[in-house]
Amino acid sequence: MKIITIEEHFSSPKISDKMKQFQPKSNDAEKNKDMQELIKHFLPTNDDIEDVGVRRLKFMDESGIDMQVISYGGGSPQGITDPKIAVELCAEANDELAHLIKQNPTRFAGFAALPVADPVAAAAELERAVKSLGFKGALLAGTFQGKFFDETEFFPIFEKAAELDVPVYLHPGIIEKGVADHYFRNDNWSKLVNGVFPAAGFGWHMDSGIHVIRMILSGVFDKLPNLKLISGHWGEFVPAFLERLDETLYPEITNLKRTISEYYKEHVYITPSGIFSETQLQFAIAQMGADHIIYSGDYPYLIKNETGDFLKNASISEEDKAKIGHLNVEKLLNL
Repeated sequence: MKIITIEEHFSSPKISDKMKQFQPKSNDAEKNKDMQELIKHFLPTNDDIEDVGVRRLKFMDESGIDMQVISYGGGSPQGITDPKIAVELCAEANDELAHLIKQNPTRFAGFAALPVADPVAAAAELERAVKSLGFKGALLAGTFQGKFFDETEFFPIFEKAAELDVPVYLHPGIIEKGVADHYFRNDNWSKLVNGVFPAAGFGWHMDSGIHVIRMILSGVFDKLPNLKLISGHWGEFVPAFLERLDETLYPEITNLKRTISEYYKEHVYITPSGIFSETQLQFAIAQMGADHIIYSGDYPYLIKNETGDFLKNASISEEDKAKIGHLNVEKLLNL
């Protein structure tokens, strides 16, 4: 069975070195000792995340993965606040990834990194990445300077994505320190717990799910009926709460044309991101339908040799396995 995974990451040592010059002087989340514990225990090795060749292909072959759709991982130049530098480094990162993809074009495809400090330039970079580099969409991680992407200033990015008929992957990112401190940290816990709970343990997934709901509430899908979003980790909690959202945020008070769940089930695709749970899979199919589920492994943040076997051995129909494994993403990304 053919399997394509779409939340798979790389980073460039050249870009990382250049970015050190432009990091904000005061970045509490990055400097926080708890976050350093998270980084020390959970980030992949440089050898794994910087390789788009032998190591990655070996894992894919051993795990039954036919293709990865690759995006920039942690430390993306998306986060640079100087618009000029952000534009330059995102373009350089995209060019580098495109070069690596060309070496194995049947095994790799790409999502663009975008300089969101300048949304108009970000839209232009998305167009260049799609039309000139052959990328299949874009990935946006977290928020930017405390702003969610439902803010009107970011509309040109999504307008361009809809025009190009490519999706935007709303990926988790580091959440605001004040939010993390209030909800997810306690002086009585270990540094590692205080690092993981507001991040991969729970916090940034909650934040990312809220991000998708905010996009719906902004009315962006009424304005851009062709826009498609992707949400990882089985939808970052949102699918489990769609009925409640419909009951409490109904069209009469949101001024939207449809219910939250109608927008979500039409415009959002969800992926497992390496959370290989049969219970989650069965619920996702029941709630979303197999047509809106795409496969992902979160390589190399998670390196699970059972990535292919989980789907192949799942207690679902062969038709649904084929949709989730490759048919849905081939249609969505025009692979």
